[in-house]
Amino acid sequence: MDPRLAQLLQLTSLYGTLAKFYEHIDPEKHIYFYKKHFMYEKQLVQLYWSLHHKS
Repeated sequence: MDPRLAQLLQLTSLYGTLAKFYEHIDPEKHIYFYKKHFMYEKQLVQLYWSLHHKS
């Protein structure tokens, strides 16, 4: 696996988990972590497709 893809998978998962954890505890933290999750998720998908189309 491409190391950049692995790193983005890890960050996407981390921030998704944190966003879910804070969903009903602290709405501000939930939104903060969800925005980070979404940013890394977009990067992950873009990188995945750029690697996939090169194959």
